[in-house]
Amino acid sequence: MFATEYHAGVCSRKCVPTHGCQWCICASSRFPVLAIRSAIAWACVLLGAGWLHGMDLLRIQDPDGQRELRGKILAEGGDGGILLLGQDGGLTAVLPDQILSRGSDKSPFTALNAEEISALWLSRLPAGFEVHRTAHYVVLHNASREYARWCGGLLERLYTSFTNYFTRRGVTISPPEFPLVAIVYASRSEYIEQCREEVGPAVSQVHGHFNLQTNVVKMYDLTGSGGKASAADLSRSLARPETQHNIATVVHEAAHQLANNCGLIYRWNDTPQWLNEGLAMFFETPDPRSSRAVTAVGLVNAARLSQFRSYLSRRPADSLQTLLKDDHRVQHTDTAADAYAESWALVYYLLLQRPKEFKAYVERIASKPPLVYADAEERIRDFRETVSEDLEKLDADFVRFISRLK
Repeated sequence: MFATEYHAGVCSRKCVPTHGCQWCICASSRFPVLAIRSAIAWACVLLGAGWLHGMDLLRIQDPDGQRELRGKILAEGGDGGILLLGQDGGLTAVLPDQILSRGSDKSPFTALNAEEISALWLSRLPAGFEVHRTAHYVVLHNASREYARWCGGLLERLYTSFTNYFTRRGVTISPPEFPLVAIVYASRSEYIEQCREEVGPAVSQVHGHFNLQTNVVKMYDLTGSGGKASAADLSRSLARPETQHNIATVVHEAAHQLANNCGLIYRWNDTPQWLNEGLAMFFETPDPRSSRAVTAVGLVNAARLSQFRSYLSRRPADSLQTLLKDDHRVQHTDTAADAYAESWALVYYLLLQRPKEFKAYVERIASKPPLVYADAEERIRDFRETVSEDLEKLDADFVRFISRLK
């Protein structure tokens, strides 16, 4: 009934020379979780309904000694294991034999504010980091203040584009419960050194990542100035095509963070990877009309479209079903490039051609209990009952629409 799974829990994109970035690890790898099966789904629902009760308190034993955790229990397994949402937005999987005591107090669960979360992350980072705060973000950096301000502006523009796009289409977007945290390292080498354990071997091939456990986006100064970027450095760097692609990667990761913090999807739910990645790719497209190296909503993602068109000549008849039923194609190296392109194309098609059905589908996925993972039959059923019962007809319409894009 109860299984414990350990996974990387990091979103990052491995670059390939032909078309920029290829895939993310985030949705394909669940954070360390207490993987609760459908047999105890009702327990998860009831725990979710109890969030308005007092703060949950756990005293646990780990290798560093005893410590107290405060937060909100999202789910509990049949063997007593717990998934806890902390006041900083972090997720902690607590094994049954770690728990020394548990209880609650009368104070409601409250997220740390921007000042508190700034202080917490400064205590975790090496010396030399500073804080740049915007309306929705806490940017911690040891890069130049000019670069930190530019990052803050980029993230806020994405926030505005993201929330406006979905709100205008009737999709409920909630203000983030936690301040959105971004960490900017002064150089690529420092990013690699500090994030190697977190990301794994792919860290040397990525430009940033979103961590599902910590709820934080990490990146580095893309100008190559070693953290000393001036306004002139930024201007020169933004004019280079490779910088545009690297910025798109950062926006992709920040879009993951937004989707998981604005009520569209949830980090602790079984969100199909095609949906998770398709959403991020929808927002990553560089805007060629802008000199500020920003991305634009609704533009055709030329790299993904090119990849999907090359796939069409060898695309099997059941391609849509295999994308919907599980995450295998997106996770597997041999099929990831095509699967990512198809994921972008499917999200693009649904948002532009079937927005009401897309809204219904996303709401169903978001409403699922924490850590209950659907089988292939349920995943197909979720899509059929909200988007289209006739997958064959939808697939033909989908391919025809994407084929006509320019």
